[in-house]
This record gives sequence, C-alpha cells and structure tokens, in this order.
Amino acid sequence: MKTSGKPLIKKWDLILVVLILLAALILYGFNRYSHRGSAAYAAISVDGETVAQLDLDQDTDYMVSGYGGGSNHVIIQDGEVWVDEASCPDKICIHQGHISSDGQMIICLPNRMIVEIKSGD
Repeated sequence: MKTSGKPLIKKWDLILVVLILLAALILYGFNRYSHRGSAAYAAISVDGETVAQLDLDQDTDYMVSGYGGGSNHVIIQDGEVWVDEASCPDKICIHQGHISSDGQMIICLPNRMIVEIKSGD
C-alpha cells in the first residue's frame, strides 16, 4: 500500500493527541487531589435515612436492616469498607468491592441501602 509520500500522522494530529492526553492527566490529578482527604467514617443510610456512622479506624461489622425486610452485612477492616453478605437477588453491592476514599459509595438498590465514605471535615 503506497502512501504517496505523505506522512500517516500529521503534525497537528500529534499536537491534538498530546493536548488531549495532557488535559486527561490534569483532570485525573485534580480528581485525586480533591479526594485525598483522610476518610473518617462510613455513613450508612436506608431509604434516605442515616442509620449508622461507623469510624473507619475501628474494625467492626454491622448488620443493616434494609427496606422490605432485606439485610446487608457491612464490614470495616483496616480502613476499608465492603458488603460481605446481602439478601438482594443480584448481589451487586457485594461485587462493588472495598472502598476507603472520601466520596466513594456502595449502593444496594433492592434494600435501598447506601454506604458512603465521608471525611471528618
């Protein structure tokens, strides 16, 4: 295949790619900087009402009584929070994994439960 002597990537295409990568790096850095505050506690709410605020420095497990008789078993260990067991059919809340940074959440829609990491600010 002959390219008739023209370069495959033009100068302005390369500049555009570099600018896009630079913008992405700046946004990533801003996001990391804005969420770098030390997380102090996990706020657990059911159907919009806060039912518990658990300190992340204290290893514990907490059984959440969810909407309609559902339940979620929340574990805090080594500054991380995760859902170990849930009565919901899809178990998405379990597969959301461990969270530990300010602003991160675990959500169980069927049980209307939200675990949100909040800073002490």
